[in-house]
Amino acid sequence: MLLQIDATFIFVFVSFVVFVFLMNLICYKPLTMLIKKREGLLYKNKETVDETNNKKAQIVENMKKELSNAEFEGSNILKETSNRNKKEKEEAILNKKEEIFNNIQDFENKMNTSSIEAKNILKTEVEEYVKMTVSKILDIDKNSVYVDKNKIEEIVK
Repeated sequence: MLLQIDATFIFVFVSFVVFVFLMNLICYKPLTMLIKKREGLLYKNKETVDETNNKKAQIVENMKKELSNAEFEGSNILKETSNRNKKEKEEAILNKKEEIFNNIQDFENKMNTSSIEAKNILKTEVEEYVKMTVSKILDIDKNSVYVDKNKIEEIVK
């Protein structure tokens, strides 16, 4: 009872071949094409993801460089501002010192002028006082009393 080839066997064999052919046409080829399309989409999506990741990495690197440059520029701006403020402070101090020096000079000049004026007034008053005192003591006219102006200068100095 091995394999007997008869009409049933041939009918079953032909039916099986027709079934496989129809299944290939209806199911297997469309499924195979669908699987290939799907693989193609997955491959394209993988490429897109890889490209996007590369772009992301480049953008992150660029942002890090820009941040580093911004920090460096900020540091330079801070140093320049600090130096400028220091110079402005020193200039302001020098200006105030000069202004104070000028004020002191003006005050000294005014004091010298006032001192000279006070000495002149004092000389005149001392001379008048001496004339008046001598005229009262000696009972003579005040205009006839002689006062040595050099002596008064020595007294007032």
